[in-house]
Amino acid sequence: MSARIARAAVLIGIAALICAACAAPTPVPTATTAPTATIAPTMTAAPTATPMPAATSVPTATPVARRLTIWLAEGEEAQPVVAAELRNAAESAGLQLTIVPRDPDGLLIGLATDQLLGLPPPDLIWADQEALVGLLAAETLAPLATDLPTDLLPGLRALASSNDALWGAPLTAQDMLILLYQPDRTPPDTAAELVALSQAARTSERAGFVQGWGAARWLAPWLYAAGGAFTTPDGNEPTLDTPEMRATLNLLRELYRAAPRNGDSYARGQRLLAQGFAAYAIDGDWAWSTYRAISDTFQVNIAPLPAFNGTPARPLIGGSLLIRHRAGQADADDIAGLLEALYQPAVQLRLSAALGRLPALRALLTDESIQTDPARAAAAAHAATAPGLPPTPAARCAIFGVESFLYSATIGELSLDNAPTLMQREALACLRRYAQP
Repeated sequence: MSARIARAAVLIGIAALICAACAAPTPVPTATTAPTATIAPTMTAAPTATPMPAATSVPTATPVARRLTIWLAEGEEAQPVVAAELRNAAESAGLQLTIVPRDPDGLLIGLATDQLLGLPPPDLIWADQEALVGLLAAETLAPLATDLPTDLLPGLRALASSNDALWGAPLTAQDMLILLYQPDRTPPDTAAELVALSQAARTSERAGFVQGWGAARWLAPWLYAAGGAFTTPDGNEPTLDTPEMRATLNLLRELYRAAPRNGDSYARGQRLLAQGFAAYAIDGDWAWSTYRAISDTFQVNIAPLPAFNGTPARPLIGGSLLIRHRAGQADADDIAGLLEALYQPAVQLRLSAALGRLPALRALLTDESIQTDPARAAAAAHAATAPGLPPTPAARCAIFGVESFLYSATIGELSLDNAPTLMQREALACLRRYAQP
């Protein structure tokens, strides 16, 4: 699954009882005739003072919870899980939430359509890192204006930050590559072993190795392990024409020798693996539903990616984030209240288990519920060092530059000396086009 390059430029804007008591009058005495003998009059009791009405207390106004609208851009199965946690968090923060489900792929179009119709924008958005890129390009977001936990996975902080601003709060970690292999195979410790085992497993009836050959995501674990990167640390310049890129392309070319000869597409590789006709594969958590749809008896072993050149592989990390719309009404206190609840360990672990993802906090990666799940345990082995792709134009242009020549370099149509130079040139041209008014 390659990263989507967002180019849309969208402007979004929006629109008490009172009582009284009275005392009865004292009767006037009747006149009497003078008696022969004077009789001492009876003492009349002093009248009882009329009590003053009790002061009426002013009723205390009941606080009205602030109501916010959040668009929830998740898949159909994840919608109720995330919505339930958001409602609980809002209750803890003294907020009321209106949750609007949205198709992740139609998020930008939905915002543009609502603007054209004069409808108010959402206050907050729950979406992934690729939506964040598109929303930033559309100048739709405001910085988050709150602190995140110090234990947040570094790659998640990187994918949410650019130009010294934090644009979202990552709440789950996902989209990481892991190694899949058939039960009759053994897992390799190094990339060189993976090459050897894959090539040895290839027969006329079985592919040795499958993956997404033309997508930069499958190149990234080895490039970062070799010491390379797609961009400079600030995310503002592509860095593709390097020895590290050449070494990485050479590894992919060696792995490709074990690819199937009757169709090497990503979808073809998934079918072969699910049906038992591929020995090894590299794929991500998003693919499980595809494998189960292909075969209801799908079962493979799972392991972390092997090391490359003596360094652990570093697959890219993705995440789902809480993002602030620039025209929304959510303030820093609202966001801080929601995040305080959503970063609670129990909430993080519930989201992880229900969604098949990782928690966003490093300390939770060793929790038993994660370590007893093979897929999440394998991803957790990489999560602390996994890089996050910054949400910058240069990062997306770097991906575009890589993918313009990656397949040709992998299958041997383009020399390993020339490919990185061409990738860098294409990335810089993309960046220039982006900068044009």
